[in-house]
Amino acid sequence: MTFEACVKSVREQKLAGIRYERSGRHHYRDRVTVYRDGKLLFERFCYGEAAGLVFSMWGRGEGENALWDYDSCQVSAKTEAPRTLTGGDETSLEFDGRSAFRWDAADLLRTDAANGYGFFKTLFGK
Repeated sequence: MTFEACVKSVREQKLAGIRYERSGRHHYRDRVTVYRDGKLLFERFCYGEAAGLVFSMWGRGEGENALWDYDSCQVSAKTEAPRTLTGGDETSLEFDGRSAFRWDAADLLRTDAANGYGFFKTLFGK
């Protein structure tokens, strides 16, 4: 499985992107969104009373590698973002050779206006 195959799946389904969320209970809720133009968005949320977005980081998928823009993120935990896509299919992904951490498809995004993928960009975007 490569990021190109993920992007192809997004385009074939005429979606803005597919959001994958790490399965299981951890200290944080992590999710990766693969968009139709090859961009990736990693988001980390905390649990508990102060639940909310901890940080987000953009990147690109090239082959099996996720190339994150570490310079745009000032959080030290940014290096915990997944680096290598080592397996999976359209319904779940596996990163960094850790089969214990599956990333299941959580949302099929028709649009994602909050991140710049509105109706017209999704409809006419390449």
